[in-house]
Amino acid sequence: MPHESLMKQLIEGAMQVHGPLQEVIFMEKNKNSLLVFRDETVLPTSHDGRGSERFQAIAHEVNAYGYLAPIAAALGGQDPLSLLAFGYSGTGPTNFAALLSAAGFQRPSVEDITPPVRLLRDGSRVSGTASSGRVQWEDGSVTRIPVASAGTGSHDQQSPSKQRANRSPQATGKKTWWQFWK
Repeated sequence: MPHESLMKQLIEGAMQVHGPLQEVIFMEKNKNSLLVFRDETVLPTSHDGRGSERFQAIAHEVNAYGYLAPIAAALGGQDPLSLLAFGYSGTGPTNFAALLSAAGFQRPSVEDITPPVRLLRDGSRVSGTASSGRVQWEDGSVTRIPVASAGTGSHDQQSPSKQRANRSPQATGKKTWWQFWK
């Protein structure tokens, strides 16, 4: 099965569980990005090994929901999210474009992305500046950069999704994505 059709299957499964994909946050060239869903679930497209927040988020998806396992099996056990890349012309950006197109994004091409940038469903982009473990976006919102390795982050830190007062986990009463492992 071609990778593009697997990416379509991946995003359809994720959206059945989490609702529509709202935005993609591109943190660092070329594989470090975050998929942000309507229910405020944040899935990283890469991880830094067992124990990291990113690995735990992906492991939770695999263990809690059934949509990732058949895709990984079709890839011979490879993490399907690792096939998503951006910022150049090639297979990774083609896979990402297929995923975004299936998710209903208006301009799904990610070949010309220069991070940090947020890509919204309507195709618009919001640029940002990274410093001190967070990204300050041009629209005034802030994204915390998830901790890369185990034991270095606090489970009480803010959600990595954009934080606006009306969407914060504290305001909505929803759990942040790493609180499922407490």
